[in-house]
Amino acid sequence: MSTLGSIVLPDDLQWADEYTSWKVGQVIRPSLSGALIIQEAAMQAGRPVTLQSQDLGGGTYVAPIRLDTLEALRALEETAGAAPLVLEIPAAGGGSRTMTVKWRRTGEPAIEARPIKFIVPAEAADYFFVTLRLIQV
Repeated sequence: MSTLGSIVLPDDLQWADEYTSWKVGQVIRPSLSGALIIQEAAMQAGRPVTLQSQDLGGGTYVAPIRLDTLEALRALEETAGAAPLVLEIPAAGGGSRTMTVKWRRTGEPAIEARPIKFIVPAEAADYFFVTLRLIQV
C-alpha cells in the first residue's frame, strides 16, 4: 500500500524521475575575469520524487485518484512550512520503500490534476490524473 502521510495512494503511480541522476549538485558562475567557476558537491538530500497517473490511451488509465483523495492532498499541500511527510511506495523487486519528503514547489505546482471525464459539478467519486511533485529531505 502506498501512502503520503495518512493519505492512501494507488500503488501504481509512476515515479517518473526514479532513475534520474541527482547525487551530485553543481553551481556554475563566472569569475570577475570571465573564467568559469564550477563547484560540485555530493547531495545529502534533495532527490526529486514525481509521482504520476498515466493515460495509456483507448480508455486505459493507470493510477487515477478520486476527487476526495485529491482534495485531501491539496489540504496537505496548502500549509506553508509544514512538517515533512512520510512517503511509502512499492520498491523495485518487491517490498516497500519509505522516505521523508516535502512538497516541491519550484518552477511548477506541487500538485497538478485534470479530470478523466469533465463533469460539472465534480463528485467525490470522480477520477483525476494527478502529478505530485515532492523532494526527499
